[in-house]
Amino acid sequence: MFVLEIQSFLFILARVTAFIAVVPGFSHKSLPNTSKVALSIILSWAVYMNIAQTPVYEEPLLFMLAAVREVIVGLAMGFTAKLVFSAVEMAGQLIDFQVGYSMGAIYDPNTGTTASYYGRLFYWMSIMVFFMLDLHHTLLLTLMESFGVAVAGQIGLAGLNLEAILYIFSYTFKIAFCIAAPMLIVLLVTDIVMGLLSRTVPEINVFMLGMPLKALVGMVMFLILASSLMGTAGRTLGLTGEYIMKAIEMFR
Repeated sequence: MFVLEIQSFLFILARVTAFIAVVPGFSHKSLPNTSKVALSIILSWAVYMNIAQTPVYEEPLLFMLAAVREVIVGLAMGFTAKLVFSAVEMAGQLIDFQVGYSMGAIYDPNTGTTASYYGRLFYWMSIMVFFMLDLHHTLLLTLMESFGVAVAGQIGLAGLNLEAILYIFSYTFKIAFCIAAPMLIVLLVTDIVMGLLSRTVPEINVFMLGMPLKALVGMVMFLILASSLMGTAGRTLGLTGEYIMKAIEMFR
């Protein structure tokens, strides 16, 4: 009987650990692995003490299949939350491309990817807003509520429906463009003005003048719109819990 009780806890731990390993804010490399493991165990124990009995299996193969399902569920939830953060970072990358900073993209050892300047700035801005608005508490509560929607320990993915993930994935592009739109419009107007100037005064080297001018305009506009951008990022990240629940409904 004790072994069966351990199974119930391990099912919960598999989903929580997979979620913590992927979701932004908790999975960052600067956070010690010991802290991530401790957080996963504490959350798993809290869930275990507050949910109904989960299915248990005497056959090792069935137990492994159920555990794999829980890992997939946790990764899907974490990936959904990561998509929302990626929308904010993507907005910065769109601005980088328009300003011309994408040519100077550098390798980011924290993420293991090539990162642009505004993209990194928007990413850290989203992390700051995430904790300032206590959205990490909302995220953890959503994780705990997911066990009431998709029961831990079940076997199989027969009802899997990828429509929710595809919807969220496509919606991130819309969110990214909406966040970056004000600065993109200003930078586009700057390009038009520089084009008209080159036609009016051909002696001016527009290429040499345009690069630093666009960088200056981009920086000034960011400082002017910083408050608005943070508010938009906060409203966007506030939808993370809703999107995670949409993703978890695939595994009912």
